[in-house]
Parts: sequence; C-alpha cells; structure tokens
Amino acid sequence: MNGDTRRRGRPSTGVREAVLAATEAILAESGVARLSTKEIARRAGVAESSIFYHFGDRLGLLQAVVHTHVPRYKEVAADVLQRAGRGSLRDNLSALLDSLEAFYLRITPIIAAVQADGDLRARFAERGADGDIGPHRGLAPIAGYLKRERELGRVRADLDPDSIALIVVGVAYQRAMLRHLAGAAEIRVEGVPQVVDALLPSLVGS
Repeated sequence: MNGDTRRRGRPSTGVREAVLAATEAILAESGVARLSTKEIARRAGVAESSIFYHFGDRLGLLQAVVHTHVPRYKEVAADVLQRAGRGSLRDNLSALLDSLEAFYLRITPIIAAVQADGDLRARFAERGADGDIGPHRGLAPIAGYLKRERELGRVRADLDPDSIALIVVGVAYQRAMLRHLAGAAEIRVEGVPQVVDALLPSLVGS
C-alpha cells in the first residue's frame, strides 16, 4: 500500500466551494492573466484534476462563479417586486440601484475575464444564444416592477418599462465598472440620489 491515502472517485465535500472561492479571489486580485487551473488548484488546496471533474472547463468554471451570485440577484428582484405600491418611487429606485451596483461589482471581474478571452467570449455567447443566460435576464424583474407601478397609477400611463429597466441596469453596471477600474482610488461620479432625481421626471412626468 502506498502512502497516498486519498480515496479515489468523487472528490471530498467542499472542493467545489474552495475552487469557486479561489477563482473569484484570483480574478479580483489579478484578473484573467493568472487564471490557470494550476494556480486555482494551488490556491484552493485541491488537485488540479478536481477542477475539471466539477466544472468541465474554464467556461464552466466561470459560469459557476457567476451562478454563485444568482441567489443574490434573485433577492434583489424579489425585493423590488414587493416594493410596488409601497414607499416612494425615489426610495425604491435608490434601493434598487444600490443593490444592483453591489451585485455587478461582485461579478464584474468574471465578466472582464470572459471578455478578455476571445474563445471564452465566443463560447459564452453561443451558450447564451438560447436566452437561458446573459445580462438580459436581469431586465425582467425591474420591468415587472415598473409595470406594476404603472397599473397602480404611480408612474406615467405611457411609460415604457423595458426601456427604463435597461437604463437602470445600465447605470448600475456602469457605476460598478467605474468602481472596479478605480480600485482603491477615489472616483468622481454622481451618487445614487442624484441619478434617481435625474431619472424620476421621465417616470412621473412634469
């Protein structure tokens, strides 16, 4: 019997979580340049083969990292839908933008990694062609909230919820991207209250 007492077959519980955490940490610190399976395995303290066992390839791994944040987005979506008809539009939109920005700030390094690799980018687009994955899915709950507010008469009757949802998501993503690029540096960008105040007239009219 040799000295390797590790069991063959399915890797031990916790390997998947360790790999995901290591991947996210490397992306946040160094970007895609150091995102090798060897470095991930070293950081996670697992065998390199276990990465392929759990995720198949790098794209599968990056998708899994994104999916770890999906529950957080679902919480944001559920919260905004529950706010319809309650509180002020200003407070609701401010809370929504804050939550979306925090979500996008966490997944921006993963998005940047996909964009930086031509093969990954093409394969991600191919897998998203059926509409099952992609940023467009984030628009539906926001548009749903705005439609409900329109039904309640709290926004303009001719409001286009889909267009406003696109603007809200775009603002949140852009703010997250600016913060990601700036790192620890101070950045000059309008705060959420100012953004909401600029947006409100298009929702309620003059």
